[in-house]
Amino acid sequence: MKFFVTATVGLAMLVSASAQTIVFNLDTLAAKAKEKAEITLDGSMLTEALKVAPEKVKGLLGNVSRLTVRHYEFEKPGEYSDADIEAIRKQASSASGWSRIVSAKEEHESVDIYALNQGGKPGGFLLIAAEAKELTVLHVIGSIELASLKEVVASTIHFDLKKAEGQ
Repeated sequence: MKFFVTATVGLAMLVSASAQTIVFNLDTLAAKAKEKAEITLDGSMLTEALKVAPEKVKGLLGNVSRLTVRHYEFEKPGEYSDADIEAIRKQASSASGWSRIVSAKEEHESVDIYALNQGGKPGGFLLIAAEAKELTVLHVIGSIELASLKEVVASTIHFDLKKAEGQ
């Protein structure tokens, strides 16, 4: 999505630790999706995953304390609506310290980026990227430059999370 790339590259904001988590449940949408990717890493699981990650990822994500990714692809347009994700937007808009810093909308696609300000310092990041047949929600707590996040997402890095589980 071109908005995601433009917003990510254009922002040189640093997200720092101790952020307020945005809680969201997209199980209903997940059940409708033809393809999905759901990642939640925090605490010891994140620490273990980073141990087996390539050095490039460790350097970019080493100060992240929580990473939540939800990506859904649907068979056809209309299988989810804007109302399905409005609760996440409302939560971010009404939570103390959170504010929308990017809002871009075209026909059949939109991007919203929220940041948490804690005592004058950034403390969290939330991205909601919606297309007619795709939805991505990314929530990061910890230190990461948005440009670095784009680099991780755009890279072809693959590593086995089973190693992090000791299997």
